[in-house]
Amino acid sequence: MGDIYEIADDYKSKSKSLDQSISDQLVDFERLRISALTKAAEISPAVRKVTIGPRSPEKKELQYEENFEVTPKPRIVEEDLVEDRVSDDLRYASIINQYEKNLRDTSDELFKNLLDSMLARRAESMRNYWTKQTEECERRARELREKKLQMLKHLHDNDNLTVLEQAKLDEKNSQIINKHTIENMNRILEEQNQATARFAAVTDSHTKICICYNEITNILQKDQGLSKAVCEKHIPSINSVIGNISAIMDLCKTGALTDKNVKQAEVLALNIDNIRKKMLEELEEIKKQELVKKQQEETKQQEILRQKQAEEKREQAARAAEVAQIEKRLTEQPKKSQPMFYSQTNYNYFQELKSFLDQYENQYKDLLENVHMKKFRFDCQKAVNTPVNAISSVSGMHMKDKYDKLAKLLRGEQVQVLDTYVTATQHPQGLYYCTALLAKKIVRQGDLLVSSNPEAAFPLAAVTAALWSQFPEFGKLLEAYFHRLCPYLVPMFLPQKEGQTDKDFYLSRGYTYNDEGVVEKQDKFLKRMSGIFKLRCAIWIAKTPRFVNAPNPHGPRFGWQWLASFVNLKPEPDISATLIHDFFNVCGAEFHKLYGKQFVKVIRLISSEYLAILENIDEGGPKTRLEVFLQEVLKTGVMQPPTGVLPPNTW
Repeated sequence: MGDIYEIADDYKSKSKSLDQSISDQLVDFERLRISALTKAAEISPAVRKVTIGPRSPEKKELQYEENFEVTPKPRIVEEDLVEDRVSDDLRYASIINQYEKNLRDTSDELFKNLLDSMLARRAESMRNYWTKQTEECERRARELREKKLQMLKHLHDNDNLTVLEQAKLDEKNSQIINKHTIENMNRILEEQNQATARFAAVTDSHTKICICYNEITNILQKDQGLSKAVCEKHIPSINSVIGNISAIMDLCKTGALTDKNVKQAEVLALNIDNIRKKMLEELEEIKKQELVKKQQEETKQQEILRQKQAEEKREQAARAAEVAQIEKRLTEQPKKSQPMFYSQTNYNYFQELKSFLDQYENQYKDLLENVHMKKFRFDCQKAVNTPVNAISSVSGMHMKDKYDKLAKLLRGEQVQVLDTYVTATQHPQGLYYCTALLAKKIVRQGDLLVSSNPEAAFPLAAVTAALWSQFPEFGKLLEAYFHRLCPYLVPMFLPQKEGQTDKDFYLSRGYTYNDEGVVEKQDKFLKRMSGIFKLRCAIWIAKTPRFVNAPNPHGPRFGWQWLASFVNLKPEPDISATLIHDFFNVCGAEFHKLYGKQFVKVIRLISSEYLAILENIDEGGPKTRLEVFLQEVLKTGVMQPPTGVLPPNTW
């Protein structure tokens, strides 16, 4: 609207300057005519011969009669003309103020009415002015006739033919002057009318353009999402129309408007109206396409929902079969002489991941052995370790920032870490190295961080699940490292083979040895396994952020499969009770909400059958804590969510 106000001010100044110019010209011309007639009337009694023309004597000397008395002619009061001009200016100022107000209201109808009123008043003022000039001419004609009669009387008295001829000549000259004056006034009036008509036509076209522009603006404001592409397409044309009409409006200030400019303004008004119509048509077409797309998406969502419901039914059936298998296994286990150390399916998948991890690590073996790439490896480690170590639940924006940095690194984009810029693709094997480094670092966080601070598992798991959904190869590496560091996540309890040393056996079970060759103590081992396992449990129940637009690729279904497989294995002292207790503590509330009665049935089976088997081989603290925890759950029927779990829609 600010542009419309500026244009209105331009109209105001132009109209005022144009009207002033015409009024000043008329006043100057009237003064000249009055001055000439006055001087001619003053000297006419003293002139006795022809002074101009072919009959004039060679020596143009005027003889004055001593006894001739020149009657002073009354002078026209110029103040009347000034007052008329001031009155006209005041009247025009009032009209322009009214016009400015109506223009701000952007009402086309009021603007046209104001323009018609302005033209009518202007025509009325011109008619009044013409009437006054006509009356003035008649008055002067009467004065000339009276003067003629006087001169005729004087000629009759003095028998002076020269005076009579001079009077006739003066009368003729006066008629010529009056004729020229009338012609000039008519020409000026016609030019003024043409200028007013051009101004009105240009103003009308400009008003139409402003109205169309406002409509286009309203269209864009109403539906910014759909109209953005349409707007970008038509912006050059709209700017061209606005620039051209602004140039034409600048001509109004100087009064240099031509019929060509008027026609050009009309064409511009048609052009922007066509643009508006075209934009409306395109927006309507986009809306139709969006509607069709939305309907297709709804149909697709319905199909996905049906598939999901069918999948849930199949999963429920599978879970029911697994629960029955667990019950059967737990009831038959004491009768079997051959213990079960792992499921063949799970062991085959473990071997598949192990082979994949070995092949993947060979892809960046040259980079590790290259002594000249030490700084690059250090920068890659810094690009991985810095954001991973900083992950916390302080805010969703903080977590997204760390996710963005890690995602850029895995995509091979440039990442800034402190004062260093790192790009994994600077080396052909750099991307493999960074991906494996990140997967290994996250698993190690379970050992180094989560084991002493369990709440740290949840923000780390959320970022990990988001990365896993976007980079499947990273997720496969992550799972392989989990199996390497914690074989109970397979799950499997590998027995000691014939001829196998104790060290190799303990290493296969996840234990570590120090530099002196002493095996890890049991309490430290349990704490480390518990930290890695809690991180894996947090990944099972993690929710991916909204901006990823993909579900958790390794969600609760895989946690349920682990639980069903684990309780079917031969229990081991300490570690079995520790991991089951950690599972229920981290995943219990979410699984109870998802699987309801089936999950409660598994809890009852573990509380009765599994603990009965565990009673014969385990008398330590982990078994006691698990037993107390399960009894409390069965008594209250409630499983509390873990401390530090992220609220929904955190990021």
